[in-house]
Amino acid sequence: MRASLLIIFFGFAASFSPNLSAQSIQQLRIAFEKAPNDTIKLNTAKQLFGRYVYSKVDSAIFYAEQVMALGETLANPKHKSTGVQYLGIAYTIKGDFEQAANYMQQNLDYYTRIGDSLNMAYTLNNLGVNFLYAEDWLLSSQNFLQSVRIKEDLVARGAIDSKEVDLASTLLNVAITYDNQSDTSQAAKYFTLALNEARMVKDSLNAAKAQNGLGNLALTRKNYEQALLYFKSIEPVFAGQNDLFSLGKLYNNMALCYAELNNRNELMTYAKRATEVNKEIGNEQSEGLALMYLGLGYLKMNRFGEAIETSAKALSIGQRLNTKALMAGSYKNLYEAYAAVGNYTKAYEYSLLFQQTDKDLYSLERAEQIEKLSAQYEAEKREAQILQLNQEKALQTLALEKANSEHNLLLALLASALILAALIIYFYRKIALSKKQLNQENAELERLNKTKDRFFAIISHDLRSHISAFQSSGRLMKHYMAGKDTHKLETLSKELDKSAHNIGHLLDNLLQWSIDQLHGYEPKPQPLSLKAVALELIQIYEPQALAKGLSIHSTIDDNHKVMADRGSLFVVMRNLLANAIKFTEQGRIQLFSTIEENWVVLGVQDSGIGIPAPMQAELFSINEQKIRRGTQNEKGTGLGLHLAHEFVRMNGGKVAVRSEPYEGSTFLVYLKHA
Repeated sequence: MRASLLIIFFGFAASFSPNLSAQSIQQLRIAFEKAPNDTIKLNTAKQLFGRYVYSKVDSAIFYAEQVMALGETLANPKHKSTGVQYLGIAYTIKGDFEQAANYMQQNLDYYTRIGDSLNMAYTLNNLGVNFLYAEDWLLSSQNFLQSVRIKEDLVARGAIDSKEVDLASTLLNVAITYDNQSDTSQAAKYFTLALNEARMVKDSLNAAKAQNGLGNLALTRKNYEQALLYFKSIEPVFAGQNDLFSLGKLYNNMALCYAELNNRNELMTYAKRATEVNKEIGNEQSEGLALMYLGLGYLKMNRFGEAIETSAKALSIGQRLNTKALMAGSYKNLYEAYAAVGNYTKAYEYSLLFQQTDKDLYSLERAEQIEKLSAQYEAEKREAQILQLNQEKALQTLALEKANSEHNLLLALLASALILAALIIYFYRKIALSKKQLNQENAELERLNKTKDRFFAIISHDLRSHISAFQSSGRLMKHYMAGKDTHKLETLSKELDKSAHNIGHLLDNLLQWSIDQLHGYEPKPQPLSLKAVALELIQIYEPQALAKGLSIHSTIDDNHKVMADRGSLFVVMRNLLANAIKFTEQGRIQLFSTIEENWVVLGVQDSGIGIPAPMQAELFSINEQKIRRGTQNEKGTGLGLHLAHEFVRMNGGKVAVRSEPYEGSTFLVYLKHA
């Protein structure tokens, strides 16, 4: 999830502002303990919840429970529901999404029962935020959009005015959902809708948050100057509202922009501001990022001692919060600073840790460049074809005009002209047919060339990533062995085993693909027992499945035999089984067989994360757009399913898939009956 975006919850009686000083907090705590009655105590608990919810979530949970309990004591369902809603919000921020959803659903049921549409919309928004934090985009979008519909209906009916319903906040959350899925066009659309709505109701704070979102999109596109224009325009708004939480994140983003623009002075200015603000409100993660940028600023100014000290503080926060990006940036600062002062032992140690932590430096830029050049080539080729067709059309028009002007010629000449015209048309059609065939062949060659380039870009990325991990792990192993650190060696050995398995699977598929492409593979069909091949594969993959908490079961009929090449069938079943394991977390994988007409159908069914409909259309092609990581961040190339599809086709069969997101997948392989 993008750390720079502020996801918007709704509160009721308390403003979720973390902007009070430590002294004010202590005064509130004393006031809570010494409150003369339950009503004052409840209101104080709400204020304390608002202070702690973004900084010390366990303290926030304690005060939310107090709000709920005091609501029951006062026999006030509204106050009790506020406490329940606070608990839902706090558990979302804590990361216990199931518990959070339970509390929010209780509130939704309550408001539905009493017919409170406005608070239903607020609660649906908070449910959407919970699912957004859990990265369940489907449920997140459903709840946000349902909240939007209720709010729009309330305004349309005149039940409440536009400003009070706060439609802009939920539109902002819809935009954030799309932004977290890297759908920048939809994100920009909803940020703009939120901005227009906020401006219409003169809501300067939400207008600023929408502009902040648009600034973050510019930051994602590496358009740092444009991002700074947005950020600078909203800084006075957050400052005027004393919204220190938003200011802390804003200053971090501005520091990042100036770092990328190599403006050392402004980088230092905003990194210091970000550090002070985030420290004051107790937002540790944002404070850590600010310290990391500050360390980078000291490094750029050759103040290496201060760079080391500041980056070490940032690293400590990153390790405590287990924030990989913060750890990687701090490691990089430290190894560059130590190298600059001549402490090469420390520099080497931190460089190894940086390489181990930051595994996503390499991207498929080459494949993207190829796609871009290919698109340009196709556009130019279409323009050339249009020009050629226009020229041919002009020639035909001239020929017709000439024929009309010679209409009174002798019949013999006319007959000769008709014969000549017939010959011209015949040869023209023949040439046109040849040209069409040539264009089709060129298009196929372009497609194959594009597939080849995309394939090698994907393969080089995965091989480079795995081999780089092996190299880094080897150096770390030597380092840990010298320090006799057995615990880290044990953890490292598990990572090495996983990498070795992934490389082996990748190379097997690469070899099979290469043989197929070189036309060196000829299937040799023979009667085969599906069950025998399945049992052999289960023995190979069962340890990997058990490591993920999966069980593999086979109900393949002993009598179901197919006519297929054994090597092909093994590759097909191996890749389908490996795919099921990769995208299933703690569930069940079922292998089964049936008879449909003249086919023997092999099924591989899992209870995994499923496949979105747009991805299913290109599932068996080599296309980086369909590549995604497994449930434990396992890498893939998309080559396995392509191989399975090709080998089934070469054996006279076909492959089908049935899947719904989050409801598992079933791959069906149709083979000839033996």
